[in-house]
Amino acid sequence: MTAVVLVGDFPSTGVLQATVAQRVAVEGRGDEAAPAFVDHMEYALRRRGAVLVLYPAWKRSRAQRLVRLARSALLTDRIAGLPLDVPPLALSLVADQLTFASAHARPGVLATLAHRLCATLHAGAWVNSVARLEHVKTGLGAHVSSYLPGGGFSVTAGAHPEVHRITAAKPVPRLASRPADPVLMLVADANGDAGWLQSRMRPVLAAVTSTAVAPQPMSAEYWGTKKYTEFVAFSGHPHALRSLLAGSSYRACGWCGEPTALPECPFCLMVQPAREAAPTEAVPPGHPQRPHPQPSGAQPPRPQPQPPAPQHVQRPAAPPQPSWPQAPHPPAPHPVQPPQVRPDEEAPPTRPQYPRQDGGPPSAPPDQTDDAPSLTTLLDDAAPRRAAAPDSPPERTPRTTPDDEWRDGTVIFRPQRRR
Repeated sequence: MTAVVLVGDFPSTGVLQATVAQRVAVEGRGDEAAPAFVDHMEYALRRRGAVLVLYPAWKRSRAQRLVRLARSALLTDRIAGLPLDVPPLALSLVADQLTFASAHARPGVLATLAHRLCATLHAGAWVNSVARLEHVKTGLGAHVSSYLPGGGFSVTAGAHPEVHRITAAKPVPRLASRPADPVLMLVADANGDAGWLQSRMRPVLAAVTSTAVAPQPMSAEYWGTKKYTEFVAFSGHPHALRSLLAGSSYRACGWCGEPTALPECPFCLMVQPAREAAPTEAVPPGHPQRPHPQPSGAQPPRPQPQPPAPQHVQRPAAPPQPSWPQAPHPPAPHPVQPPQVRPDEEAPPTRPQYPRQDGGPPSAPPDQTDDAPSLTTLLDDAAPRRAAAPDSPPERTPRTTPDDEWRDGTVIFRPQRRR
């Protein structure tokens, strides 16, 4: 369980009577403020184990120094300081709401809830002048209008700060957002125009109830005037806090392990890593990409200059290809091995190829078949042979041939010797 402490003169609104945040006043105590604050932090740590210190962001200097002093004196990082940029009445209400939720949330989750509560509230006031308004951005025209007699201004602070001059044509400002139904409203009047708030502002907020509370002592300093009517509207739904707790994605701190959704851990002050972006959808090949939506009034993107198209170069014409048809050759499923010839066998005869007269591919003679004689047989048959004389005696082949004899073909010639 976490102790919630509000630093400053911010009395309780009394809306949540059972759970009220602890208040520590440091104004006007002089040198006694620092020791008293350290003792209060030590007591809260012994009872709860963690302390969440709230203070206004528009008056943070002294509260920040006290939180750092307590962390150093007690040698602990379980004391977290959290500045909130909301008006005094809204700050007092947020402190009581966090005390109610402290029994159901861890310290880091509670610090995240404080920022979300400030974003859902609608806090503002009716003021008679904005000449001395410092905590809400004000234009030059509104400053000049503050010196005119009569009239008033509607000032909205918090998540959507705005200054609106009340006129007969525009008696109320345009609301950017409003709390979830049912809407409850707290009103603190200090010599302001409470009738405008009840008759004009309340119907716009659709508030079901309007509760009057005592003015906050620091409201006059915040609004810069003594004539004001401060209000704060919030959701009274029983599950409003539960939805805010479940609506954030928490991550454990890498140093102290405290779950938080803030960019910096409020206890160990370690900067949290940036969250990863959601992965983009993969577009299947061949599908057109979905165009991204553009905000209204956005100018279309300028067309990018395209590089010049390449010039086509005139190439020489390719030589004419042969006109005979090419027989298709389907690829073989396996490489064809040449026939193996044994050493004791003769190589198969090859078929002679004859060139064609028309320039076509060479081909075999048309009358040649697989049983045609080989090339050696054709050459032997074509060789000229000398016919033997019909009246000559039969050929005689001696076993040995003398040196003075020579053979020509199948006939032996012997020279005649002179006697």
